[in-house]
Amino acid sequence: MTTWFHMMILATCAVATIAVGMAGAAVLSDTRVHIAKKQDRLMTVADASARPEITIEQRTDGMSILTRVPAPVAN
Repeated sequence: MTTWFHMMILATCAVATIAVGMAGAAVLSDTRVHIAKKQDRLMTVADASARPEITIEQRTDGMSILTRVPAPVAN
């Protein structure tokens, strides 16, 4: 029983290592592999302004568009 349990742990680690390697290779290469393509990554930019903003998400089949708009200011 102990041997079976440890073999399952080792097999899980091996599969996870292969999956991470494939995802890393897909990021570095420009192939038709649909695992973590470069286009799937969001651009991040530091915003120096202190304006309050609202993030609006629009979802379609297989795509999500995030838009940041100024928040209404209460008087």
